[in-house]
Amino acid sequence: MAFKRQIKENRVITSDNDNLSEVIYSFNMFVNMSYVRKKGNRWYFTIEIGEGGKRKRKELAGGKTKAEAEAAYARALVELQVNGAYIEPTKKTLDEFAREFFADNSRGVQANTLKSYQSIYDNHIAPALGSHKLRTIKPRTLQNLLNEKKQAGYARSTVSSIHTVLKRMFVYAADFCEYIPRDPAQNIYVPKYIQPPQEVYSFSQQQVAEIFRKFPQGHQFYLPLAISYHTGARFGECCALTWDDVDFDAQELTISKTVIQAIGGLVIQETPKTSHGFRTIPIGKKLVAILRSEKARQAVHRLAGDGPDDSLIVHDKHGKLMGPNAIRYFNMYAKKFGDGYTVHSMRHTHATMLLEAGEDLELVSKRLGHASIAITAKTYSHILDARKNKSRRLIDEIL
Repeated sequence: MAFKRQIKENRVITSDNDNLSEVIYSFNMFVNMSYVRKKGNRWYFTIEIGEGGKRKRKELAGGKTKAEAEAAYARALVELQVNGAYIEPTKKTLDEFAREFFADNSRGVQANTLKSYQSIYDNHIAPALGSHKLRTIKPRTLQNLLNEKKQAGYARSTVSSIHTVLKRMFVYAADFCEYIPRDPAQNIYVPKYIQPPQEVYSFSQQQVAEIFRKFPQGHQFYLPLAISYHTGARFGECCALTWDDVDFDAQELTISKTVIQAIGGLVIQETPKTSHGFRTIPIGKKLVAILRSEKARQAVHRLAGDGPDDSLIVHDKHGKLMGPNAIRYFNMYAKKFGDGYTVHSMRHTHATMLLEAGEDLELVSKRLGHASIAITAKTYSHILDARKNKSRRLIDEIL
């Protein structure tokens, strides 16, 4: 049952009339039996904590005056009535709790996500709040942090990530660990931003041709670039592909995993970036030919004893799993086309070409593994606007 409580003139007022007399009686009995007393300059109250046979009496600081101690005891008593137990406020600092949080949550969060959470905490939350006692952190404290980050010029994506980490940490502290009686992050929000349109960098056909002259078949970058160009797959997804993911007869490619840089090194994460990342997409004859050629090449090298000993399609120059760090050289090279061009531009190029050719937006969204069609529409809004203008001209021509 939920109680609305107020301490006034040593009385507990609740919204539940059936329990009112019981609460008042218990409160008065505890006060009259010297469960509120002064030690030094502070007043303390005693309450039973724990459950069942493990219940024990504990003396807790209630305030500088007797009235404050009685009020603190009354609040604790109502909590006993509501929850059946009194949650003693933790003495942990946020930094101490954070170490426990990241250790315990490692099982329920993907490694790459946990790594990003840890980075957000270390760089943005810990410097401001790490030394604070967990029990002293208020909603206003957390909201002020988000507001200050925006005012300092941080992007909305960064502030949104800080918001996410705070929400996850404090719901864990309040609901799972019961270190604090309530979640101070429950109602905090990301400050409003005026978002400029996202700029998408896609290669022209001339630039694509130049890239494949620079990184031809046989170069370690060729296959991931070619797969991304022909499918719109993310670089990590391309590197995680195995030959079992290719159906040459149906001309389909299944994407179900991604390569990430974990603390101990490169690992294949058995889930893509999002749940929508699981997808089987049709591929064209050009990519089928590229993949058949690569499979035959690997088979020859394997027979000669110098081929890869796994089923991966993509390998680095040493025949090992390729990860995000390996593509840094390409990203540096891509800057010759302008700031903003990276390996991800191959994915944008694939989507741009399909949309410009008139492909259905929903099919492109599913092909890219976006969480919703709205994300695709927002990302490639400039292309959709150009298609609208083309539709207007077509209407004028046919009507």
